[in-house]
Amino acid sequence: MSESRDDFQTLSVTKADLEVAAKHGAMAPADVDSLWQELTAQARARGGVVTEKGGFDLAQLAWYAGGVLVMIAMAWFMERAHNFFGVGGVFGLSLAYAAVFALLGNRLRFQLGQKTAGGVLFLLSVLMTPVATLSGLELLQFADRLSASQVALLAELTTLGAGFLVLSRVKVSLLAAPVFGSMWLLSMTVADLVASPYFGPLFGFASPAYLKVSMAIGLAILALSVYIDTRVGRQEDYSWWGYLFGTAAFWLPLTFLDSGGEAGKFFYFALNVLFMLLSVALARKVFLLVGAIGSVYYVVHLLMTYFTNSLAFPLALMVFAGAIFYLGLLYRRHKLVLEARLLAFVPSALRSRLPRG
Repeated sequence: MSESRDDFQTLSVTKADLEVAAKHGAMAPADVDSLWQELTAQARARGGVVTEKGGFDLAQLAWYAGGVLVMIAMAWFMERAHNFFGVGGVFGLSLAYAAVFALLGNRLRFQLGQKTAGGVLFLLSVLMTPVATLSGLELLQFADRLSASQVALLAELTTLGAGFLVLSRVKVSLLAAPVFGSMWLLSMTVADLVASPYFGPLFGFASPAYLKVSMAIGLAILALSVYIDTRVGRQEDYSWWGYLFGTAAFWLPLTFLDSGGEAGKFFYFALNVLFMLLSVALARKVFLLVGAIGSVYYVVHLLMTYFTNSLAFPLALMVFAGAIFYLGLLYRRHKLVLEARLLAFVPSALRSRLPRG
């Protein structure tokens, strides 16, 4: 009797895969550690190699660091080139460098199979767009006829268009960064153009109007990110950048905004706790990070308010630090069980639509 080919198929499973399965009810969260230990023991007994799934290594760090250094060098060079070659030279050089970066990125990405390295070069190509736009406007003598906001609007539109164009052809999540970043800046510029004739300029973190507009745009970007997350998934994680820029657009202005008293500060604390709960539901650590920072900020505010002139202040601060440390240990020990209980409060119809980590 011949066996089916399925009997000989193997599947590569990581501990993170087991944790995701437990979150979605495929197994008990408390059984993840014991099952993982059993699987690793069997793999070692068969002479296999057990490795942790890593999404970031030394090679990627080198590529990203190299990309950052190239951007710094290009900014310095373009500033000097303006003095030596004029605006026409800057315009031509920006187009030439964009083409060179795109060609090198194409070779690395599609011919040599270096996905991340190629993505970094395509990103550098997209980032030449605002330089080419600004120098082109100056070369055509349009910059003097436009306001600063209108010039910024054109630069953001061209960068957004270039980002979409490259992202549609090169499926690398890193290229979602200029798209979401341009969306944020573009939305703020449009808001300033629309509101400034009636309320004055919005720009500046000292302006409550600017902070509130940015928060509204941040919520919109976060909603779009959740939609992309649920529709596209995380095989190529485009939504990660949306969560990052959306959280920055919402949480930073929220932190700078005048809370108006203790009730407002407590509401700020409650929103940060909600962020930490969202990190469990959406499996995104960026929410946990900002929620934890905001919550600690509020508790330290309370300690400084009620104990600042007391000898008990350093003691209260140390107790608080110890409590945070202990809660961290408890959370790490019972992470899957706690997250499963939190997700149990989410209606099943909504839970099935949540992004899968």
